[in-house]
Amino acid sequence: MPAERDGRLYRFDPPDGAGVFLGLGVAQCALVGGGLLVSVAATTAGAPILAAVVPAVLGIAAAFARLGGRTAWEWAAVLGSWSWARVGRGRRWLVPVPLLLDGEKTPLPPCLAGLSVVEVPWRGRQRLGAVADSVAHTLTAAVRVASSAFVVASRAEQDRLVGGWGDLLNQFATEGSAVAHVSWSDAARPSGLGQHHQWLVGARQADVDHEAAASYSELLADASRVATAHEVVVTITVSRDRLGRRRNPGGGDEALGRALASSVEALLRGARDASLVVGDPLSAAEIRRLLRARTDPFSTREGAVGGRLVERLGLVSASGAGPMALETRWDSVRIDGAWHRIFLVAGWPRVPVGPAWLEPFLAGAGLNRTMTVYCCPVSAYRSRRAIERDLVKLDSDAAVREDKGRRVDARHRRATQALLEREAELVSGFAEMRYVGLVGVAATDEEALDAAAEEVCQAGREAGLELRSLDGRQDLAWGASLPLGLAPRHLLA
Repeated sequence: MPAERDGRLYRFDPPDGAGVFLGLGVAQCALVGGGLLVSVAATTAGAPILAAVVPAVLGIAAAFARLGGRTAWEWAAVLGSWSWARVGRGRRWLVPVPLLLDGEKTPLPPCLAGLSVVEVPWRGRQRLGAVADSVAHTLTAAVRVASSAFVVASRAEQDRLVGGWGDLLNQFATEGSAVAHVSWSDAARPSGLGQHHQWLVGARQADVDHEAAASYSELLADASRVATAHEVVVTITVSRDRLGRRRNPGGGDEALGRALASSVEALLRGARDASLVVGDPLSAAEIRRLLRARTDPFSTREGAVGGRLVERLGLVSASGAGPMALETRWDSVRIDGAWHRIFLVAGWPRVPVGPAWLEPFLAGAGLNRTMTVYCCPVSAYRSRRAIERDLVKLDSDAAVREDKGRRVDARHRRATQALLEREAELVSGFAEMRYVGLVGVAATDEEALDAAAEEVCQAGREAGLELRSLDGRQDLAWGASLPLGLAPRHLLA
């Protein structure tokens, strides 16, 4: 057992807390500086002292006052986004009847605007399904992935599997790669142990031991409350902006389709080398079926008539794949018969963790929960420039603090050490990845959603995750949590 205790630990780099000046961010510097500038101008113009001080006080309050875990200027940004979204996207959306009757197109709400399910040539005469984004000019393919007993594997084997996943991501962090980002999305929902219950019914009809059948039925009743089924989908997205003029001379879709096909092949090879169980990329029909299941997980649960048709036959038409109705609220979004709430992983574990640290959170505990993590590969050149820039900024900030008589705190020293370690890893051949995590929870009504959200947040705290509800942007956040390639680019920047 000593080898188990002495296994490799993994650490998440601390967030950049140096800011632009004395630990202050751009927005805080602008608010404080703007308020002081207005106050000085008012004093010069002869305004009374009390009146002239007001802009400076308001600027400082907006930059530093906190309410509900956010500063005032952050609330202003969220409220502005919420107000603008209500004008641009509206609060309610219903599928237009002409598009519903069309049968060939998938009508999508404004938060999924620009997306369409297409087919791309692959391996000669075969075709793979892809999600085309006409706004970001990207193509996304999806693959179902499973792992062979990761949790019960030895610590050394877990480290090997994690290293294999790192090698898979590492191959896309090159200058010539067309891959914009890779994501994995785990959807957990109560399984109900339907097959076990069916077997029990057959066993009772076969006149087996009634005492044993009753004991087994009691066991199933207890286990059904926490039994969870998982579906893990890995997506890979290629961008036209990354192709370059030589590989994309006409700006057409053919070059982007070829880039997606070759990237999918590399993904499949890398996943198999990492001992992951992968199948062929999802077809267009399977992508629509996946979208339908993620939109309303309760309409496709086992035991429902429509659920059996969807699960067994995959009967999802193009017009019925997307949402039928959507209503956005401040802290939730209602889509068809399900209520959703999306959280941003605002903080990752602060202490080193083992390779299976996320397993208790992903277990699901009988909830309808999704977790999507986007990994954006950064080329070595861009990574080196960013490290040098951040190191210069931290050194300058430390010098200014010392000149002003302020101490350089432990967070500042830890950030500097993390950058130096990242630089050493880059020299050793390891690529840098920007990443962002989204956690979603679904329920049948608002009361159940609040209870499920509290359970998910508590499970996140136990795992070292800080979850923050994306208030005012729930519809956009729900779209980004789907395995469709809608990565939140401003969070990955």
